[in-house]
Amino acid sequence: MNAMTAFHQCFQQLGDWFFPSFCVQCQSIIRTKHSLCEHCLADLPLLDITTHANLLYRPDVVELFPDCQFDYLFACAWYRPPFDGWLTQLKFSNQIHYKNALSLIISQQLTVSKKNSEIWPDLFIILPLHQQRFLKRGFNQVSQCWLPCLVNENIDSQSLQRTKKTQAQSSLSKAKRVKNLHGAFICNTDMSGKTVAIIDDVMTTGATLNAATVALKKAGAKQVWAFVTCLTPLGH
Repeated sequence: MNAMTAFHQCFQQLGDWFFPSFCVQCQSIIRTKHSLCEHCLADLPLLDITTHANLLYRPDVVELFPDCQFDYLFACAWYRPPFDGWLTQLKFSNQIHYKNALSLIISQQLTVSKKNSEIWPDLFIILPLHQQRFLKRGFNQVSQCWLPCLVNENIDSQSLQRTKKTQAQSSLSKAKRVKNLHGAFICNTDMSGKTVAIIDDVMTTGATLNAATVALKKAGAKQVWAFVTCLTPLGH
């Protein structure tokens, strides 16, 4: 260990001592930036993706989401406690410790998924917010959680554009969500032969992911995979 590394570790230990982190679940003091202690992480009700790496092959998921246009579905958990609370706090209050906890979970699940998948996407696209919504909120909570987990992947932040300012989906029925998002995305890049992953935080009916899938397949994508943090069972 060289002197610079030793100094950095010492400085970090002092920071942990004077400004300790707390687990977002049990509130115990932890020596990690991930905001979750190892015990709470192990107890979280995550989806089992070792049996069904592609959740579209899982019967209960197919029953909830029968109209998926995409070819593959990945998710970390159901949109239930504690994940629903963490996502809400992050989305509307930008509380960074929830971002850290979610990023840890996403990274863990992605590692499992990649090991259990014979192929992997050529590129990853985080679904863009409309420019007006992004300027109003000031950040994209999906990017905050997912980008730290995709450092070794090919990220495309330019090809898919959200051209239609849509009404907030949370207040709409399933049919109105589909209508609301018709033509909301365009892809300005030739995606011929590529497997493209699109990323969102919560999948409720799949309408947003379907709209993005249509745009990418029009641009020639061979397959579109949907990656989300949580699935909500309210899609039926």
